[in-house]
Amino acid sequence: MQEANEKKDMPELADYEVKEGAPFAALSYVLFLWIFTFIFKKENRFALMHARQGIIIFVGNIICFAFMFVPVIGVAFAFCQLLLTLVSVYGIFLSLTGKAKGIPLVAEFAEKLVI
Repeated sequence: MQEANEKKDMPELADYEVKEGAPFAALSYVLFLWIFTFIFKKENRFALMHARQGIIIFVGNIICFAFMFVPVIGVAFAFCQLLLTLVSVYGIFLSLTGKAKGIPLVAEFAEKLVI
């Protein structure tokens, strides 16, 4: 069942596309480095899928950082930022292992991005 979900996320990727895109896909989860994927690997579907997810995580980190210093609710946003960091590590793991699997919740927003 999980394999069917993976294929739904990114159908028919060639092995060379995954191998070429994996380093850029992994970089996409580190702060703003997703920009390099759009510059250098704009034709690689595997890298672009991970870059879109990286954008969503990056925007989430900016929002959490902005509200982290607000008294009372800041602790919740600091926890949110920690959670997003763990999600980024998971995304790096997925990309380096060659899995074209969307991260739950993040992938839903990433699919709606038009770039």
